[in-house]
Amino acid sequence: MILRPRNCSPIAVMKPAKSNSACWTTGSRIRPFIAAILFCCLFLLGCNRDPQKFMDKGNKSFQQGKYPEALIFYGRAAQLDPRLPEAHYKIAQTHLKMKSWPAAYAELQRTVELQSENWQAQVDLGRMEVVGGKPQSARDRSQLILKSNPSNVDAQLLLADSDAALGNLTIAIDEANAAIAMAPDRPSSYLNLAQLQTRNGDTKSAEANMLKAQGLDSKSTVSYMLLGAFYFQQKRIPEAEKQFQSAIAVAPKDPAPRAALASLYSSQSEVAKAEQVLTDAKNQLSSNPAAYRLLGDSYLFHGQIDKALAEFSSLSTQYPNDFSVQKTYIQLLIRKNRLDEAASLNQSLLTKSHQDPESMVLKGQIQLLQHKPDDAFSTLQSALTIAPDNAIGHYQLGLALAEKGSLQQAEKEWREAVRIRPGYPEAWLALAKRASQKSDWRELEDLSEQLKKYSPKTSEGYLFHATARINQSDPLGAEADLLNLQRIAPNSPMYYVKMGDLRVAQRKLDEAEAFFRQALQRDSANVEAIVGMIRVDLSKNKIADATKLIEDQIKKNPDNASLYLVQGELQIQTKQFPNAEISLNRVLELEKNNVAALLRLAQLNSAKGQFDKAISFYQSAAELSPHDARILVSLGEAYEQTGNWQQAQTIYQKALALSPENPVASNNLAYLLLEHGGSPNVALTLAQTARKSLPNVPNSADTLGWAYYNNGAYSVAAPLFEEAIKAIPNNQTYRLHLGLTYQKLNDPARAKAEFEKVIALNPSSPVADQARRFL
Repeated sequence: MILRPRNCSPIAVMKPAKSNSACWTTGSRIRPFIAAILFCCLFLLGCNRDPQKFMDKGNKSFQQGKYPEALIFYGRAAQLDPRLPEAHYKIAQTHLKMKSWPAAYAELQRTVELQSENWQAQVDLGRMEVVGGKPQSARDRSQLILKSNPSNVDAQLLLADSDAALGNLTIAIDEANAAIAMAPDRPSSYLNLAQLQTRNGDTKSAEANMLKAQGLDSKSTVSYMLLGAFYFQQKRIPEAEKQFQSAIAVAPKDPAPRAALASLYSSQSEVAKAEQVLTDAKNQLSSNPAAYRLLGDSYLFHGQIDKALAEFSSLSTQYPNDFSVQKTYIQLLIRKNRLDEAASLNQSLLTKSHQDPESMVLKGQIQLLQHKPDDAFSTLQSALTIAPDNAIGHYQLGLALAEKGSLQQAEKEWREAVRIRPGYPEAWLALAKRASQKSDWRELEDLSEQLKKYSPKTSEGYLFHATARINQSDPLGAEADLLNLQRIAPNSPMYYVKMGDLRVAQRKLDEAEAFFRQALQRDSANVEAIVGMIRVDLSKNKIADATKLIEDQIKKNPDNASLYLVQGELQIQTKQFPNAEISLNRVLELEKNNVAALLRLAQLNSAKGQFDKAISFYQSAAELSPHDARILVSLGEAYEQTGNWQQAQTIYQKALALSPENPVASNNLAYLLLEHGGSPNVALTLAQTARKSLPNVPNSADTLGWAYYNNGAYSVAAPLFEEAIKAIPNNQTYRLHLGLTYQKLNDPARAKAEFEKVIALNPSSPVADQARRFL
């Protein structure tokens, strides 16, 4: 077969060079024609790639309030010309409308980088800096603008707001007056000045300036809204009501004045009026999402969950394509533990938008509540791959990791959640609980400060802060926290319980008892108060009184499993082990899945040497809490006691799969590997992990020393054995290991001395037999 150039005849190919040349000449005549076509195509493509067309489309969508659509068009324009400042500024404005503050801030910064004399972008950026806690940066920016454009009123107002934020209120008022002098007919300047005067306590001048602004522009809702809020703060309720009603008349399609009027009625306990205003908003503005969900959001704000659920159920049916409504309804279903309905509705959202990160996070949350932490973990990781700055996703992933036993990883996720959203009380609470579990009282104090800051009306921040102060020997500070707790929850027994705990710590037992009794007067079945009373009785050596107290409580509440658990704990402390078993078995009769009772029964049977029974209880507990590595560690230890080291090794490996840093599992598995032909290198790594978390535990020193010994590092091993023996001088195994190490270090005298001590401690033990052989 002969290959030939396109458009040449077969005859031409057979001719000499001349014909060949003719063939290519033909091709060369065609090339200009093709080039012309290509040029036209490229010209047409260039027209389609004109960023201005996308800007125009974006502006049209922006004016229609279609902000997500506008964002797409502006984004295309910026993609075609990354250095087009107008595109970045419009993207910033769109993000501001959508309340996407970090994205807006980033785009404003990009805008002024490209076009430093875009004064409006500079002003917008400065305003964000004031709100974001950077008033000095905002002040510098305002002066930069005024230096180039001295008559810029917005920059002058920004200067005033910056100085006010810096605490220079008098100067700020002068600067706001200067802005009015620049443009005496501008209403917003008077409103700005009025707000500064209100902060300065000059309410008369503030009112006059707000009325002045209203006179200049009677069609703007801003002055009516600000005057309404001003009158409300002054407790001039009828005048506030009139202002909000006027705002509604001026802008009947704006839901904000209706929400303000409803809030005013709610504050005066005029619930029916408030609900009517919000119902009217829903019916009259049925195409505005911000309006038709006002009533449901109001129920949520006031804690009326059942009413909120009913309202959002109706909205969910009426607005099936409003994802925000659907997600709120899903969250309410979750809150009411209607998990199957929540999962079904959420799945329908994912069917419509299979990579919507918020729906994926909701799915992970539901899976967690369905006790599927592995599924939740996978779902939440996928969600965070798409939206790494989703704070709720990080918080829920932390919960999944905690349930799987990976507490250190959980803590990292919760810290990421509060980094992204500092005002996230649930994440701060999770971190505080973790610090309490670790008995890290300094960290708990810091975390509870954050909890109080961001959730000042909830009790947990004060409770944790008090706990931290008690454990740092600051009883007065703890008492101050508890007084705040009483202030925000005067009818709660918790204040009295914690005051009782504080008095116990101070050894003021009579006062402690009085506080616990007051707690029981408010909640006769409060288990913490009952436990507190028992602690007081035991501290006074009144075992009979403690026993009678719990028996009386059980008579009043014979089906309360928690009371039987307390009774079992009391009986263990007073060495009434058979009675404790009876009480704990009663707990399981009432609550067959009570893990605490199963673990206590396992420990009691271990103490009696009945390891098979202990294993059975541990296995039941592990089935109920399959991701709790601590239960698996206890199960492994029980298997070790029976001599089944193979099963123990398997269980420790499972525990470490759940919690790779678990020090007890690492220590025990390392020792089993060393004793039964496992890898010395793997054992050394495990022993090092254990020692890092258990630096003061003799057993971890011995295990690490033994690992070094088996890896030939005898000089490193010896100090570890010596440290373990210093803590527990009569431990035969520690001394045997030290003797063997001295042998390897060519110190036979010291080795012999250790072997002889091993034999002297217990001549009939298997360890003594080993020492004799080495001697």
